[in-house]
Amino acid sequence: MLLQVDKETLRLLIKHRAMLRVLSILVKQKGNALPTRMLLQKLGANNLHRVILQAEKEGYIKRKRVKPQGKGNYRVYNSLTPKGRRLAELNKKLE
Repeated sequence: MLLQVDKETLRLLIKHRAMLRVLSILVKQKGNALPTRMLLQKLGANNLHRVILQAEKEGYIKRKRVKPQGKGNYRVYNSLTPKGRRLAELNKKLE
């Protein structure tokens, strides 16, 4: 089966390889949402927080602050947007 991809999408896939790793982890999760700390642990790198912020800025993921039940800090949950899901699925087909 031959998959047709336009040049712009191909450039995007090449330019944002690290972002694609983030999207592929989120697409595999139940509910497609993970706290930032767990997402970074699954990536195996603590220095990719800027990639998560970039993905939010470009509209591939949505971040939501959730108040803790007791004491503690707010957790930030990262979830895929429909745009991010399409890009992750396209990347999965190209692998």
